[in-house]
Amino acid sequence: MDKATKTQFSYLFFIAGLIMLVIPELNGLGFVPYEIRQYFAVIFYPGIVCVIIGYWLR
Repeated sequence: MDKATKTQFSYLFFIAGLIMLVIPELNGLGFVPYEIRQYFAVIFYPGIVCVIIGYWLR
């Protein structure tokens, strides 16, 4: 198996960060239980950090 490269980590962090930035927009969906939706706003901030790390590693 190949070792993970810096570029692969960059893509991983960037894509994970983008997903975390989109998750708070799902807050208006009714089928998602409230117990899960209450954490959507908190997920936004680690998403920003992951996008910055992914951009920095490229």
